[in-house]
Amino acid sequence: MSEEITVTVQIGDNVLIKKGDNKGEKAKVIAVYTNSVAVQLDKTEKDGKPRRTVVNHKKYDVIS
Repeated sequence: MSEEITVTVQIGDNVLIKKGDNKGEKAKVIAVYTNSVAVQLDKTEKDGKPRRTVVNHKKYDVIS
């Protein structure tokens, strides 16, 4: 009994993370997978590298 989720996000879209450790942060989609997306967060690490993470489709909203 799995729910079908229609993926409407594309690479390059901006998303707002609504759950988890990065809640409230804006990010840019860098890859789309079946159950999740890989994103690059706006904030960077101390060494200047961009922070990246994977977010489940239910845990973000697409923003313009």
